[in-house]
Amino acid sequence: MPNSNLPVPLTRFIGREKEIAEVMRLSAQTRLLTLTGSGGAGKTRLALEVATRLAASYELRVAWVEFAPLSDPALVPQAVAQVFDVRESTNQPLVQTLVNYLRLQHCLLILDNCEHLITACAHLAQELLQTCPYLIILATSREALNVAGETAWRVPPLQILNPKTAITPEALQTSDSACLFIDRASSIEQTFAANSSNANAIAQICYRLDGMPLAIELAAARVKS
Repeated sequence: MPNSNLPVPLTRFIGREKEIAEVMRLSAQTRLLTLTGSGGAGKTRLALEVATRLAASYELRVAWVEFAPLSDPALVPQAVAQVFDVRESTNQPLVQTLVNYLRLQHCLLILDNCEHLITACAHLAQELLQTCPYLIILATSREALNVAGETAWRVPPLQILNPKTAITPEALQTSDSACLFIDRASSIEQTFAANSSNANAIAQICYRLDGMPLAIELAAARVKS
């Protein structure tokens, strides 16, 4: 396995510098940090950005495990083992094989989209953290794993502007939600740009969507219509 198997994002990461700083600060203080929040809040993308920066800053392995396609809780250990290329042994349980492999590894393990496998993810995280002293886990889930020592941090919506005030193109640049809309809209329609005639409409869209990143991206994708 290479030093990192992080997925390569297809779009540019926008804003959230304060959130990134806070998550990185928390990750240095806890061995299990869970980013929580509703669907579309941007948990996965924030975790990916933080993991990318941590991988660049420290000499540790970074392993990304995506649980969204998985439906069977019994396969959670196998999904993690596959990322590390750890093979099941007939002599011992797979979790123990994982423990033996990770016991002395300096590693950041990202468990993405745990909510539908919450119990299995919690059990595995607890087992690994109790026996692998140099392991750090960053999880994303709609709810906390409720494991001893866990720090749960709710991902906030993107900053929005009040559309009832006068909105200028310059003001849009101070809002992460507006910047996200403009970036995604301009990738769909290359001639799209924020100006004095559409600035309030952009702010209104982001306001009505409560600053939720996924909803804003879906709205931006319809800019041609």
